[in-house]
Amino acid sequence: MNSAPKKYIMFDMKSGTAYIREDKARHLGMVDAVIFDCDGVLIDIRESYDRAIAKAASYIFENMTGYIMPENLVSDKTIFLFRRSGGFNNDWDIVYGITMFLLCEMPKEAREKLERLMKLSICEKNLLKRLLMIREEHSADKLDLGNFLKDSADKLEDFTNLLDMNGASSVDKAILGSGKISKDFHNLLKAFLHGSEKVGESILATVFEEIFCGTALFKETYGVEPIFYSGRGMIENGKPIVNHDSLRRLSSILGETRFGIASGSRFKPARLILRDLLEWFNPKAMIFLDDVEKAEDEYLKKKIKVNLKKPNPFSLLKSASGLEPFNLALYVGDSIEDVIMVNEAARTDPRFLSAGVYKYSSVKEDLIREFINYGCDLVLPSVNDISDMIESIRGGEFEGS
Repeated sequence: MNSAPKKYIMFDMKSGTAYIREDKARHLGMVDAVIFDCDGVLIDIRESYDRAIAKAASYIFENMTGYIMPENLVSDKTIFLFRRSGGFNNDWDIVYGITMFLLCEMPKEAREKLERLMKLSICEKNLLKRLLMIREEHSADKLDLGNFLKDSADKLEDFTNLLDMNGASSVDKAILGSGKISKDFHNLLKAFLHGSEKVGESILATVFEEIFCGTALFKETYGVEPIFYSGRGMIENGKPIVNHDSLRRLSSILGETRFGIASGSRFKPARLILRDLLEWFNPKAMIFLDDVEKAEDEYLKKKIKVNLKKPNPFSLLKSASGLEPFNLALYVGDSIEDVIMVNEAARTDPRFLSAGVYKYSSVKEDLIREFINYGCDLVLPSVNDISDMIESIRGGEFEGS
C-alpha cells in the first residue's frame, strides 16, 4: 500500500511497514499479555495447510469425476478469499466449499451421471469403497471436463464473494441460491462427501487430515490407520515463524512470560513443529481445536448444539482466563476471522486488542487492506516484530504523528 489510511500511522520496520490505529496507540503501549493464533502466526503454513487444501480438493474431484483437476486451480488467492469471508477458520470448510462448488457447477450431463452413481454407492459404510465405486464407474466411461476446468479458477474466486461468517452454511446457501442444481442433488452430494463432518465418517474430513498429517501423525491423532493417502504429510512442510529470542525479548518488555495460544488447529501438529518453543506459553492459556470440540461435546450432552469455533470468542476468552490478572491483552492473528473474534470478545470484555500479521501470506497487500478495512488495531509484518513495536510505542515515537 502506498499511503496509510486516514486513521492509521505508518511505521517502517526492518521487515516491512507497520500500521497502528491512531486512537489505539496509547492502549497498545499498555499491553501486558499476548495471545497468539498458531497457524500463519507462530507457524508458516503456506506449504502445509494451504497445500493440503489444494491436494484434498484435487483428490476428491478426481475420484468423483474420473478427471484430474490440477492442484494449481486452487490458488493461494482463492484460499485467502475463502478465509477473508470470516467463516473458514477450519480448512475442511474450505475444501468443502471448493469441492461442492466445482461438482455443482459441472455440466448437467456430468452432474446427472454423478447423481446416479452416488445413489448406488451412498449406503456403503466403508469410505474408501464408497469413493472407489464412483471412480471405477468413471474409469469405464470417462468425462471430458477440460473446458469446464479452464474457466473454473476465476469462477471459484467470484463464488467467494457470496460467502460470509457462516462458513460452510454460506456455501450451501450460495449454491442453492444460484438455482442451477436441485436441492435433492445438493443434499445427496453433501451427505456423500461430508454428512457427519467427522474424521472416519466424512470422506472430505478424512482425506484432508490424511494428506495433512501423513501416516504416523494421522494414526497418533485419530487412533486409526489412514485409508486414502499414505504419503508424506504436508505438516512436514510447516516451519516455525516465532523464535526464542523474540519471545525472550517480549517477555522482558512485559515484565514476565504472559503468553497464551487460542488456535483453530489441533495441538499435536503444533507440537510437532514448535517443539520446545511451546515452553514459553502458559499451559493454562493454550487452547486448541481439541479443547473447543470438548466444550462443544459437553453442550451436546445437554442436547444443546453450539459452534464455539472461531470467530466465536470462546477460545480467546478461555485462553485469557489462564493469564489473569492482566490489564490489556493483544491477540495476534493472520486472518479476518481473528479480528472479528477480538471484536466479539471486546463486547463483553474491553481489555482485548487485535494485531494482524501479513509477512507469511502469499497475498500480503490484500491481507493488509482487509485488516485495515476491519479496523484491526495493529498491522505488522511478523510476530517477531511485536517487541520492537511495543517498545517503540512506549518510547513515545508516535507522539505528534
